[in-house]
Amino acid sequence: MNTSDLLNRIDELEIRSQFQEETIDALNSALTHQQQDILLLKEQIKLLAKRLEDQRDNSSSGINGTIEKPPHY
Repeated sequence: MNTSDLLNRIDELEIRSQFQEETIDALNSALTHQQQDILLLKEQIKLLAKRLEDQRDNSSSGINGTIEKPPHY
């Protein structure tokens, strides 16, 4: 290989390296956003689970407690 070929290879490698760095930065940004979304979704699931538990507690207390007849009886 002559000097010109080596310089061309170095240029190509530098270009590839730059594209790889840009891709890594883009992937890192996407990963960060996805992690934030996951944390938000986990919090929402916790809130929904709590609401469901509260509803079950409220409905089970009505079943175990005195059952009132509807007013038309």
